[in-house]
Amino acid sequence: MVGENLDLSSGDNFSSQPKSQTRRFLGIRFACCDVYTRIYVNRSETAYEGCCPKCARRVSIKIGEGGTDHRFFTAY
Repeated sequence: MVGENLDLSSGDNFSSQPKSQTRRFLGIRFACCDVYTRIYVNRSETAYEGCCPKCARRVSIKIGEGGTDHRFFTAY
């Protein structure tokens, strides 16, 4: 019968934002609580900043010349 099936897909693009507008992030494993999370670039784009989701320990990783291309780190 017509109208019994619902198709929620609409094309190839499953992201709600274009790739140019996705937020840059680093993956961080917080050794203090053995949890993984992402930290994101701050508004001034000078560092990646975030905190442990369990104990709220803060971490900041500066962005600058001569940096690294690694995307995953462990915070001790």
